[in-house]
Amino acid sequence: MLVAGLWVPIYGSQVGTGKLYGTPVFLPEKFGWGGGLLITLLVIILFYFFVAWVEFRKKKVRKKGGVING
Repeated sequence: MLVAGLWVPIYGSQVGTGKLYGTPVFLPEKFGWGGGLLITLLVIILFYFFVAWVEFRKKKVRKKGGVING
């Protein structure tokens, strides 16, 4: 709650506006519906592989007896 209350004094604008947020992009307008869907699915798949890779590394280090921070 404290952090949410400090958003405006720290950043100088309401949440969702200001320099932290770029201009909104409607993917189908830029790349068409097929391209927008393909980009979205690609981002989701890449994120899944990244998370799976991190989890695999954690298990691999645990088997060796090492320590992972976090």
